[in-house]
Amino acid sequence: MKLPSLFRRERTVIKRADAQDQVEKVLAESLRVLGQVCTKVADVIETQRLERAGYAQNTLLRRLDTPEDEQAQKKQ
Repeated sequence: MKLPSLFRRERTVIKRADAQDQVEKVLAESLRVLGQVCTKVADVIETQRLERAGYAQNTLLRRLDTPEDEQAQKKQ
């Protein structure tokens, strides 16, 4: 009568291995998603910081100095 108990133990070991495998997969996937969320939050924070510093998104850069100013500086 010990044979059925041996088979049950093997099934339990297999189920435990499958359960551990599933937990590891879920943990790995959740860490990947958390990484993506952190990246997006960091991008938003960086965008806000740059906007406060005077850099607006989707705008072209323009020069604030004029060629006249450059020539005056060269002469001095």
